[in-house]
Amino acid sequence: MFYIDTEDTFRPERITQMARGHGLDPDYVLSRIHVARAYNSAHQMLLADEIKRMSKGLNVKMIIVDSLTSHFRAEFIGRGMLARRQQKLNSHLKDLKKLADVNNALVLVTNQVHSKPDAMWGDPTKPIGGHILAHASTFRLYLRKAKGGRRIARLVDSPNLPDGECVYQVTEEGLRD
Repeated sequence: MFYIDTEDTFRPERITQMARGHGLDPDYVLSRIHVARAYNSAHQMLLADEIKRMSKGLNVKMIIVDSLTSHFRAEFIGRGMLARRQQKLNSHLKDLKKLADVNNALVLVTNQVHSKPDAMWGDPTKPIGGHILAHASTFRLYLRKAKGGRRIARLVDSPNLPDGECVYQVTEEGLRD
């Protein structure tokens, strides 16, 4: 597994907790996760190229990018840069999709949201990345906090499943419904 960390949020101790909770050897689990910190959008895209090179000798089944849009959002500021940002993001998404196809792997990306203060009803948060990200994703989930330490995962887009929700909790062992 490859993990591209754009916000310095990967925590090996969390992987250790979950591995122990499932009766797995934490050192073995951690040895199977290749983590790379991306320092800007160009570096993030370069890391995807590096995964492509490295995956030829490995059995890569999962690639995580956390968060896909953070560097793009920080570097391409304002409407004048929107087209360039979306072009770069689209190129990166195509590279990730190709990695998934070639390796028969899952690519999981997290995304940032922004608030629409003029929203009169409903959820005022909207995902960063717009239509480019929406159309490049096969499945889209929206995660939110609920009451009582619970969380809700809502399937908002799928080629073959209806929209739906599930309630879960984050525990030391991982996710539990």
